[in-house]
Amino acid sequence: MGFRVKITGGKDVEFNEGIITSVQFLSETPDASNARSNDLGVVLKITGRINFSLGAELEDGTVELDNWALMASDQADCYREVQVQIVNGGQIIRQYKYPNSFVMGYSENLNDDEGVGQFELIVKQKKDLT
Repeated sequence: MGFRVKITGGKDVEFNEGIITSVQFLSETPDASNARSNDLGVVLKITGRINFSLGAELEDGTVELDNWALMASDQADCYREVQVQIVNGGQIIRQYKYPNSFVMGYSENLNDDEGVGQFELIVKQKKDLT
């Protein structure tokens, strides 16, 4: 089983099964509620590999993730659509689309011994425009 992630709006970015290592889907509801609430939030935590090689910065989508994470809220493309596909045997078995998502957190863990790094992207869907 593997994951594909596509982020559209602004500069599009795609990651395939060889890059994405895990995806967590988190739903948020108010803790103070005693009944089902309409105030539901969706958070995605996406983890993947950064493969370093000469000239790779031109093709490395994590550079755009970093730019997106640093974008101010008054810029139009700070909200983007995030699409996640779960793939098994080359077939898409599940697909999620989250329009109007923004970056809550982005981090990179780099290791010069192995030549491979790891990134973690946390995005949340804007509540009033889901």
